[in-house]
Amino acid sequence: MRRLLLIFAALSAIGLSVWLLARPGDAPLFGDGPPDAYSREAFDKWVISDPNRHAEFEAFTEFLAAHEVGNVVPAWQLMRTDANRFKDCERPAFLLPPREDWPNIVPVLALVRDQIVPEIGAVEVQSSYRTGDFNECLGGASQSRHLTFSAVDLTPIEDMSNPDLFRSLCAVQRDLGQDSNFGLGAYFDPAKPGKGNGRFHVDVSGYRSWGYSQHADSSGCRAFAPT
Repeated sequence: MRRLLLIFAALSAIGLSVWLLARPGDAPLFGDGPPDAYSREAFDKWVISDPNRHAEFEAFTEFLAAHEVGNVVPAWQLMRTDANRFKDCERPAFLLPPREDWPNIVPVLALVRDQIVPEIGAVEVQSSYRTGDFNECLGGASQSRHLTFSAVDLTPIEDMSNPDLFRSLCAVQRDLGQDSNFGLGAYFDPAKPGKGNGRFHVDVSGYRSWGYSQHADSSGCRAFAPT
């Protein structure tokens, strides 16, 4: 009996390894040094450390696939609390949103799939769901859509200047119009080149835009409005 249990445990471990290695377009990152706190490798270690967590994440990926948004971004990235190392806020690197909030992310991902990716290319998720304590520490809005898993913060994978990025995003928002409820924010001054790819916020909770001040007066869509 003991031998059978050992064989079963070994087969389970092999099966989990195959699951980790085989997910399309989402291979784990194995390196010589310690994993980055928000990397795929770090996520894999986090998700398999708790069988219930593993099962819940699998249910989440199935939920996304059933709603036809399973391939918009790697599902594991939607577990990131915030891939920003410059804020000294206590929180886990990954967090599963409550099941009752899962439907909130579907229209956001549909917008990213249908409108944003065709315009600027593939994107990486930097932040999605936040707890109240973490959102407060981060300086997020008291009614932040991140609290209900209704928003994502993204960066483009392809290199592009901040002005070019936000000019493209503002054009998408303008073309979609008020009925889209496209909320667009920037965590930088969109009119300045900056360093690296700018991080931007997307939700579908109201047609508006803002910039580094978290108000409309700093929105790049004002700077890039057609004349």
